[in-house]
Amino acid sequence: MTEKAKAAVLMEPEHFVIREFPLPQLGPRDLLMKVKLCGICGSDIHMWHGRSQIHEPWIIGHEFIGEVADAGSEALALRHLAIGDQIAVELLIPCRQCRWCMEGKYEICEMDNVSLGPDHGRQFGCNIPLTRPPTPLWGGYSQYLYVPEQALVHKFHKQVSWQAGVTVEPLATAQHAIDRSHIKGGESCVVVGPGPIGLSVTAAAKHAGAEPVILLGTQGDVRRLEVGCKLGADYALDITQVADPVAEVKRLLHGSGADVSVECSGAPAGSLLALRSVRKGGTSVLIGMSGMRELTLVPDADIVFSEITVAGSLMSGHGYERAMKIIESGRFPMEAMVTHEFPLAKIDEAYALMTSRREDPIKIALNPWA
Repeated sequence: MTEKAKAAVLMEPEHFVIREFPLPQLGPRDLLMKVKLCGICGSDIHMWHGRSQIHEPWIIGHEFIGEVADAGSEALALRHLAIGDQIAVELLIPCRQCRWCMEGKYEICEMDNVSLGPDHGRQFGCNIPLTRPPTPLWGGYSQYLYVPEQALVHKFHKQVSWQAGVTVEPLATAQHAIDRSHIKGGESCVVVGPGPIGLSVTAAAKHAGAEPVILLGTQGDVRRLEVGCKLGADYALDITQVADPVAEVKRLLHGSGADVSVECSGAPAGSLLALRSVRKGGTSVLIGMSGMRELTLVPDADIVFSEITVAGSLMSGHGYERAMKIIESGRFPMEAMVTHEFPLAKIDEAYALMTSRREDPIKIALNPWA
């Protein structure tokens, strides 16, 4: 194994530099993961533009998949792993001591708050700077990822393709959103926004027994809506082709709104559409990120008079293991979301394609070994 790792470092907004770093000295219960692929997330684009709480260089990327490359003296036995095992590592490193971690809600860990100081970020590839000991290798845009004892690690029990595996983080995030909706088998679900998260929610909803699943997109989403049908959507609609999208949803549902809607676009109009698409007493889950823009949802009477439950959903919660089982089952071709793959050295080209949406990318993955 090489003694150094190449990584793409975000030095300042819209400026990556490829650097090499020595591999870390591992503690007895630490792991080192060889990153095989890392997806580019919409939130990565926000950070690339400079909309982040961290203001020093760091390695971003949190949609990583890989294998065990090295381990401390106790780590393999403790985690029931072997060198070479295909693993997924959760985005958040819980502190395991705050109120929320103790209640099992580690996705809202109280210590994951960089406003408390530069040493408080706990999200791989999102808020841990290069200067955090014992290594700079805290993000997925790298050949190797440092995995400390506190990190949550899951083993794939059935080998899957790296292209399918790299969807595990968005799928786990989608699974958490479906959990937050409390949807039951046979209940209807509207998914607003056919990006990678919306497509993942489509698969998670169908896997949970939702019937029907209605995926809503806009002009230019033809490819995404087609993939959505492969991932479980019973209806995939371009809302620009209908006079009234809410009325069309109700028509498909025989006059009623949906039992559940999940907003995945991050657009204010998407939130409004999601809330107006649910029935009285229904639930709308907001998962899309607007890039910190202020958001006006709907007149409060629309929520109050219909007793709509509005829930936020952050990161993956306890969704990883079920997401991995969905991928292992092969029921949905999750790899269909990965439309482009770039070597790490061409990260600027990958971001140019992602931001321009030329060639209609869905999920772009970086291969640090290409």
